[in-house]
Amino acid sequence: MIYEIPLNNGNQKFSTKLGGTQYKLQLIYRVDTWFLDIFDNAENPLIAGLPLLMGDNLLIQHQHIISGSLYVLNTNEDEIQQFTDLGTMIKLFWSDS
Repeated sequence: MIYEIPLNNGNQKFSTKLGGTQYKLQLIYRVDTWFLDIFDNAENPLIAGLPLLMGDNLLIQHQHIISGSLYVLNTNEDEIQQFTDLGTMIKLFWSDS
């Protein structure tokens, strides 16, 4: 099952469940790219600085930390990322499998 993680416009930090475990996700726009940081519920950093790029599972090299998949959909031409695109043109999806 694929689940869309609801995103707001702009930099943000929020709690969400991934695979039944509560995490805090932080999305920050740096220069011309969105980056994702993942924290445990006590805000200890688990994964930092993942660029939100389309293609493979963002967590492919981090399965020992979080088992599952995070995928990015960017409907902008040439996959350009702008500050105002998060939650509208750029979306984040979770899958347990």
